[in-house]
Amino acid sequence: MNKSITIVVILLGIALSAIQGQTGTVRDSLNPKEENGFTVQDEEYTLHFKIENTNKQEPALVIVVELYNGSHYISPLAKGDFTGKFNLDLGSFTHLGFEGEIKENPRSTEEFSSDPFVKGTVNWVRVNSTYKQDLQVKSQEDFEVFGSLRFTIEPRCTLEVIRFTISFKDGELKITYPKC
Repeated sequence: MNKSITIVVILLGIALSAIQGQTGTVRDSLNPKEENGFTVQDEEYTLHFKIENTNKQEPALVIVVELYNGSHYISPLAKGDFTGKFNLDLGSFTHLGFEGEIKENPRSTEEFSSDPFVKGTVNWVRVNSTYKQDLQVKSQEDFEVFGSLRFTIEPRCTLEVIRFTISFKDGELKITYPKC
C-alpha cells in the first residue's frame, strides 16, 4: 500500500511540474557581451543555452549545466528508456535537424542505482557538464523552430521542461527563450 501511495505522489509531482512548465528564471543573454543565448536559473541548477560554430564551421547547440545542492539527472547517453532522461526535441520542423549524437563533457559513466524506478545501471550526471548537439540547417529561407529540453532533476524529482526558439535570419542562427 505504501508503495502505491508513493508512486501516486511521485506521478502527481511530475504531472504538476509539467503543467507548471519551467520553474527557473530566465535571463535574455549569457552575459552582456554575448547576444546569442539565454540562461535559466533555478535553485538546483543553471542552464546556459547558445549556438556556436564547430571546427567544421557547422552550427551546434551548446548547453552548459551547472548543478547545486547535490542535484543530478540522467545523462542523454544512458542506456535504457528512462522517462526523465536529458532529452532535446525539435518537434516535426523540417528546416532544422540534429546531426549525429549529442556530445557530453565530461562524459558520464554507468553506476548501479538502487532507485526503484531504475533498478540497475544508469549514467547519473552529478557534476557540471557541457552538451553539444550539431545542427543541420536544411533551408536557406528565414525560419523559426521551437524546441525543448526535458529532464528530471533529482532528488527533487521534478520534470523540467525548458522551451527555446532557434531562428534563422539572413544566414544567421540564433537561440532565444520564447516570450510567450
